[in-house]
Amino acid sequence: LSQQMKKAAGFDRSGRKHEIISAARKIISSKGFANLTVRQIARDLNLTDGALYRHFKSKKEIVSLLIDNIEDTLLSAIEEAARARRDPLDKLFDIFLSHLSYAEQRKGITFIIMNETLSLKDKGLQDKMFGVIDRYLKTIKLILKEGIASGRFRGGLDLVSASLAFFGTVQSTVTIWALGGFKYSLRKDHLKEIFSIYKGGILR
Repeated sequence: LSQQMKKAAGFDRSGRKHEIISAARKIISSKGFANLTVRQIARDLNLTDGALYRHFKSKKEIVSLLIDNIEDTLLSAIEEAARARRDPLDKLFDIFLSHLSYAEQRKGITFIIMNETLSLKDKGLQDKMFGVIDRYLKTIKLILKEGIASGRFRGGLDLVSASLAFFGTVQSTVTIWALGGFKYSLRKDHLKEIFSIYKGGILR
């Protein structure tokens, strides 16, 4: 058997998952979301189209895999950051930095996937992406509730609005950075100033 045929014969979805995710991200960052196809991924992994199509029949299935990866990696990162500190404000700042570090390492691809999921007009994918964001927001809400209970945050704080504002602050920071061509690093001193504006709205 040729090397390519051996790869096709030995294809294992669980074993190849990381490679597929990495290839998909590379395509999105270098060629754009429109060029994310099963065929292009197969070419990048040096597989036959048929070898990959047996496991992923469409772009939607690849996007679904990417959403699963976002849930596994991003939410794990922010939940770990939340456990590392006792003070609720410190927890939020650590999550803020952790999420932006995550975005910088992946060239903002997570937000691209979130936005492009809407354009695919697939309710299953949209519901799945909404579930990830909802879980993220619930983590922020719990920390905000801790801050209110401890007297650290103001009592009349609206949890829904404050959690959305937190997420929006991260998203807008990444969007501006991406539109600038990723030409500068997301420096901690600059991020600290951005966070201080959000902090001013929640502190007692």
